[in-house]
Amino acid sequence: MSSEVENPDREVLHVHIGSGGIQVGDHCWQLYCLEHNLNSDGYLLNEQNPPQCFFSESNDNNKKKFGPRALFIDFDSTEMDRLKTNNLKDFYNDNQFLLSTDSSHLILDRIRKQIETCDHFQGFILSHSTFGKCSNLTSQLLNNLPKEYSKMTILTNSLFGTSINICDMSNLLKNAHVIIPMENEAIFNLCKHRLNIQTPTYSNINRLIAHCWSNLTCSMRFDGGLLANLNEFQTSLICSPTLKMVSSYLLPLIPILSSKDKNFQSPSVYDMCIPLFCQSNTCFIHQVTPYKMVLATCLLFRGENLIPKEIGQKLICQMKQWIRFSDKVPTGFRCGINYHRPYLFNEQSDIAQTDKQVLMLTNETSTSKHLCQMALNQSTKDYQEQTEIIEAKNSLEQLINNYEQIEKEISHENQLDLTIPFL
Repeated sequence: MSSEVENPDREVLHVHIGSGGIQVGDHCWQLYCLEHNLNSDGYLLNEQNPPQCFFSESNDNNKKKFGPRALFIDFDSTEMDRLKTNNLKDFYNDNQFLLSTDSSHLILDRIRKQIETCDHFQGFILSHSTFGKCSNLTSQLLNNLPKEYSKMTILTNSLFGTSINICDMSNLLKNAHVIIPMENEAIFNLCKHRLNIQTPTYSNINRLIAHCWSNLTCSMRFDGGLLANLNEFQTSLICSPTLKMVSSYLLPLIPILSSKDKNFQSPSVYDMCIPLFCQSNTCFIHQVTPYKMVLATCLLFRGENLIPKEIGQKLICQMKQWIRFSDKVPTGFRCGINYHRPYLFNEQSDIAQTDKQVLMLTNETSTSKHLCQMALNQSTKDYQEQTEIIEAKNSLEQLINNYEQIEKEISHENQLDLTIPFL
């Protein structure tokens, strides 16, 4: 188990592409500001623990001012104009906004200028959707970044809708190092059924995604021992260069109204974690089976009152009832603690304030197969059999075969019958 260690500066560039990527990015930066004690102008509310990693620093009248190390790119300026007028309008600057009608050369040049200010640059976090006008732009950027920054990690926050362009999917799998897929329908169901939001909006969905990414990057931004730098996502979760889609689960998801009850208490570590294993509606992507065949899993705990011994044998035994690992995969199971407390979106919060949270990241077979199959199904409806399509189709079919082979190996090792879910 990893606990708290001191980490050096880790610098990462966020690239938010399209309206979906920009909206998610804006909510993430709002939450990051709250967590790092920054006001809406980017000034520290107190001088302790200035932010690093995701933020650039400048001096304004002898005062330290921080801004997001990020670029926002879209086909039109609608979402970018909204950012320039919202409560964080003085947090962003005009050089961070680019229209995709600008040449690829200009976009890459803007990326170079951002990286030139870094001393310990580690890579990119791309926030984008796999549908809409900007999906082609994401593909172009994913083609270009590995050529110029071959040693840098590319981690994606990939938003999926009801359809997937097969070529964009194949390109994403080819060029990104770690893919965190998030499905609009699955997150909508989390908001509706877990948080009791009768008619969830995109704002509800984006806030929940931001909470997930706050936990996912917590140990990069604060001292923590697991997934404390971008490269570690690969070493901890990706056992093969082709098997790079990682599902995300966040708990506890308790409706905000529940916390107003005078008898409300934060759940224990054990009670908080149980839905991760035995309920399907805890994931940010559609679950097609009630059980999990897994290549690697990281449990990321955060909270001021966490006691390491609470994360013990009882919890692990329960996990083994629902999760099966491959004996041939070296990554396996890891667990880490970060003692930085969870934050909420103040008056806009949809979830209850608790003293601890847990995020599970898992490289599992079923959800990855599900996304690949979605892309293949779409290709038979909308596309003619062109060379690029055929190559992408063959690539995804081979990937599905790889996952199915792994499932057979896991079932054989654990003496499971794949025709029935185990309990």
